Amino acid sequence: MFDQIDIETLILKYLQGKLAEEEKRQLDEWLKDDRNKKLFSRLVNKQRILVKMERLDEYDWEKSWKVMEKKLHERKKFSWKYWGMVASLLGIVLLGTWVFMEKNEKKSPVVVMRGVEPGGVFAELVLPDGKIVELNKDSNNLFLGESGKVLRNENGVLFLTQDSVQLQKVGYSEIRTPRGGEYQVVLPDNSIVWLNADSKLRFPLTFSGKERRVFASGELYFQVAKDSLSPFRIEVEGLYEVEVLGTEFNVRAYSDLPSATTLVDGRVLIRDKGTKVVLKPGEQAVKGKHGEVVVREVDVAPYIAWKQGYFLFEDERLEDILNELARWYDVNIFFENSSVREERFSVDMPRHESFEEVLRLIEQTRSIQIEIEGNNVFVK
Repeated sequence: MFDQIDIETLILKYLQGKLAEEEKRQLDEWLKDDRNKKLFSRLVNKQRILVKMERLDEYDWEKSWKVMEKKLHERKKFSWKYWGMVASLLGIVLLGTWVFMEKNEKKSPVVVMRGVEPGGVFAELVLPDGKIVELNKDSNNLFLGESGKVLRNENGVLFLTQDSVQLQKVGYSEIRTPRGGEYQVVLPDNSIVWLNADSKLRFPLTFSGKERRVFASGELYFQVAKDSLSPFRIEVEGLYEVEVLGTEFNVRAYSDLPSATTLVDGRVLIRDKGTKVVLKPGEQAVKGKHGEVVVREVDVAPYIAWKQGYFLFEDERLEDILNELARWYDVNIFFENSSVREERFSVDMPRHESFEEVLRLIEQTRSIQIEIEGNNVFVK
């Protein structure tokens, strides 16, 4: 068992480059635990440290602590002792950040021709008759013919009700978010779906029969209400089908990325061309290069961070990071220097942070220059 103070000291010495051989051995031993390794990687990440140093004077510590508490309580299982150590280690790492400040020469600031605003809560709803309704936080209740009130909108959340048996004959509706938009839907069975930017969900206005079936594309987070007599089935962009009884999971099916289903809690069954794969919490099913379904263990945090209001990339390719940001900030990315596409970065920032702040974080740790002109971003 490692003493918390000893670990703090070892990490501080690591940041200062002053670890003795025996201390290095002790740190390596501590890092054999995968959870410790992930924590260590995030704590000593240069981009995170530099940005925190730059913003210390304007930092709202009380607000940030409340946000951390909220995130902790959202986790199903965690150890207060473990997270107490995390908070302590964060403090010790901040004390050692001057090491990185000395080692990193100042880069040119991000060149901005026009500010880029982050995305927001808005979408559009396509009703069964083809009528399109714009949705935002201020949208009014919606009515559908003689069926009475069917849809209710409150503070950016669309609620579906089952006020009339006539709805069984109404058909499917579709909610879709544009680039730069997000929305939340409560389905008739009280299942909740969060839509990320550039995503679609097609659903009936009421569930009837022996199953609850919807169609999805883009990126969506599902919190499915339990009903053992009526399985919840999702057809993912014509790629495969996900079947659940009651669970939480993330579905990603963008055209420029491998489709993936990440299970947070419960149990899901993936059906694909006669193949069946059952996922356990912490596992992800990815569509392989040759169409096969590959299952792997993952840290679910980066895959559901968007739903919790922040970006979390851990050692990801710059091209993949910028493509994800482009969907949220609704910009176009152009690489004038192709070699930087493969550069790897770690980013942990609120989704409503300014786009320039995110790019400044990237520039500070690599020899990369970024220019923004209108909705176009040029990486040099």
